[in-house]
Amino acid sequence: MNKLISDDHVLPRPVERLPEYANAKSRQALAERIVDAFGLGSTSANAIANAVVDPSAVRKAIGDPIDPEVEKIAVPGGTLLGIRTTVWARRITPDPRNPRTLPSRRHPFAVEPGTAGDDAKFRPVPEPRTAESAPSQIAELVVDIESRHHLNWAAQQAAGYVLAENDWRTSIASQGVMEAVWLVATTYEHSDGSAPVTAVTTAEGSSRITSVHDLLGVRSSDIPYDDNDAKLRTHIRKLNEALDRGPTREDLIALRCERVPALILIGFRPHPSGNTGFPTAIKSMVALRHVDPPKPWGEGPENESLADEVLDELYRRDIISATERDYYAGTCTRSEAKAAHLSDDPAVRAAQIVRLFTVPDDRVEEAVRVAVTSQSTRKRITSKLANELATALILRAVADDPAKTDQVRRYMRHSFAKSVHRSPWQSTVRTSEQMVRDALTEVRQSIGNETIDDPGPNSLELSVRAAYALVVSGRLNADRGSANNAQPDRRTPGEVLDAMRRSIQGVHQLGQALIDFAEQRPIRAVSEDGQVKVLDDGTGELMVNDIYLRGEFPPPGRARAPRPGDTPVDRYHNRLGALGAAVEALEKAFVDVAAVVGDDGRPLVETRGADPRSCSAWREQLDKIDEELIVWSRTFKRVYGSSAVVSGPTRDGDDAGSFEEADDDVEVRNGWDRPEDAMEGAD
Repeated sequence: MNKLISDDHVLPRPVERLPEYANAKSRQALAERIVDAFGLGSTSANAIANAVVDPSAVRKAIGDPIDPEVEKIAVPGGTLLGIRTTVWARRITPDPRNPRTLPSRRHPFAVEPGTAGDDAKFRPVPEPRTAESAPSQIAELVVDIESRHHLNWAAQQAAGYVLAENDWRTSIASQGVMEAVWLVATTYEHSDGSAPVTAVTTAEGSSRITSVHDLLGVRSSDIPYDDNDAKLRTHIRKLNEALDRGPTREDLIALRCERVPALILIGFRPHPSGNTGFPTAIKSMVALRHVDPPKPWGEGPENESLADEVLDELYRRDIISATERDYYAGTCTRSEAKAAHLSDDPAVRAAQIVRLFTVPDDRVEEAVRVAVTSQSTRKRITSKLANELATALILRAVADDPAKTDQVRRYMRHSFAKSVHRSPWQSTVRTSEQMVRDALTEVRQSIGNETIDDPGPNSLELSVRAAYALVVSGRLNADRGSANNAQPDRRTPGEVLDAMRRSIQGVHQLGQALIDFAEQRPIRAVSEDGQVKVLDDGTGELMVNDIYLRGEFPPPGRARAPRPGDTPVDRYHNRLGALGAAVEALEKAFVDVAAVVGDDGRPLVETRGADPRSCSAWREQLDKIDEELIVWSRTFKRVYGSSAVVSGPTRDGDDAGSFEEADDDVEVRNGWDRPEDAMEGAD
């Protein structure tokens, strides 16, 4: 999915020719109908009519002025009346006192206007009110400003805040505005003696119109003062001509943004016994969306919905069959899956789902993008989202209580490392034993070859399958935070699994997790040769948990957790761990020396240096250690690499043999050998 990470993640909406700007007669007829039906003043009615793309259609929709056809919106205190239509973006303006900016405003009591920075150049624009001579239920607002400069300043302040905090430009550039903005005829009265101006203004702040105007290069505060019909007609004609001859990217954006769906609030009917006015009714309507909106779905339901849409889109494009869609969606039973020749093992199903969302296939990526952006134009199509959608489908095989399932979901989405997205691998139906055998061969080859950076696809598939077993069983967790957290490190589950699949013991442990989970028993710890570990007191077998796995399979260079036993092998591993911890401490001490800064701001070690005799002695010691480390590495490759014969335990409990050197053409055996394992699995 990493190829889809870009600003152009949303499929562009097709464009079409713009209609001509309506003639004056048609606009005047609509304005008169608005005055007759709703009692608005002629100035407000004209502003609305001038903004509407198709005045004739709106006039017909209103119908009889005595009983107009309008949308009724219930709010506390009464009913708002609205008309749904399409308006010209260059004839409407966003609210210069966008409510999102309220907490950041600097009020005169705190800062004298004009005495501080630009954010206190003027007083904040006050709350809108109704006209003094108009009834409180008439759908017109009045805003008092000092001057045109005051309005321009307020609009710039609001736009700067909105574009930083709620930027819709990327989405709108590809899709245009899709949901109606709420508009109200608003008159701006100037205290400097300038004539009042009226513009159709957004009622809810409208980050979307701010983004539209930025894309179009329009200064919002100029709109109330601009009524040049000829200029708008010329602009529309030029855009249509550009569309005919082949539009540029900027032309396409403009064609999508010039028209905006709108709900124009045109009247208010208060309750008979109430005294609510139109400004309060507007605030109530806005609050129902922004202050007290419906509770968001949350990540779980959101990703569930998106994942279902992805499956439907993959089916529509004939990438998966109807049976596979039901299988991935979890809507078929395990017996039905088996009858359809699909695996009834939830770990195998999980790996198949992960591969579906990570396969480097342009058709799949396009289907995912179409499905996701059909519901959310601002959600990025990333590897993180792919993990979340895969997790939503994977967990449909889990029947725990909702709280436990939600915890598993939060851990599972971090269980697929970068290599799962970037490295080639396939999801097969091989048995766990077969997968371990193939993964061990890969790991030994990688140990013996410094040119191999990744063990290979078999260990990768094994780790993806085992992620299901370990996370669902609660044996591997994500970062649990810093409070009362005994985790040795904060690696994601995917990073822990990636470390496990790169070692022989880790591959055995991944396989053991799958075997034990399938047998519905606690997952047991195993040694390097695949033998199940027992407790020190011999009273039982050692079980794995998150702390054990992180300590037993640390990142490269980190010390392993100390082993409690006192056998030579235990002491050997503990001494290696102590060496790793000492190297970490050495590196930290080296960095700490360079961090000591003198009065001149430079590290003292750069200006004073260190005793040459000590430096020589340290280098000699490090050279000796370096030479021995090279020998140790070569020995490890010889013993555990691709040329090793491993006489490990069988699944029937045979005693473990020892590691021996062998030629490359000798059969490699391991702890999963059984006669029935000789059968090949199906890819």
